[in-house]
Amino acid sequence: MAKTLQVRIEEDLRTEADEVLHEIGLDVPSAVRLFLTKVVQTRSIPFELKASGMRVVELAVDPDIHARMDEIGTLWAKKKLQRV
Repeated sequence: MAKTLQVRIEEDLRTEADEVLHEIGLDVPSAVRLFLTKVVQTRSIPFELKASGMRVVELAVDPDIHARMDEIGTLWAKKKLQRV
């Protein structure tokens, strides 16, 4: 049994996608089916995802504050286990 999937996208994106997919020999519904098939087969997004401009900055933390944060984390973990 087939289900309908509706997705709203910008008109420009749809037009450009139609053009590229036509060159490849596909239409948008076929491309979406291929994408979802790969998601199921690989159990992942079938391409690399990156956050642009993301950077990680390490901050110095006072040892007493760090110890207290560890205590809080431990308490949260215990609470979570009690709920399960």
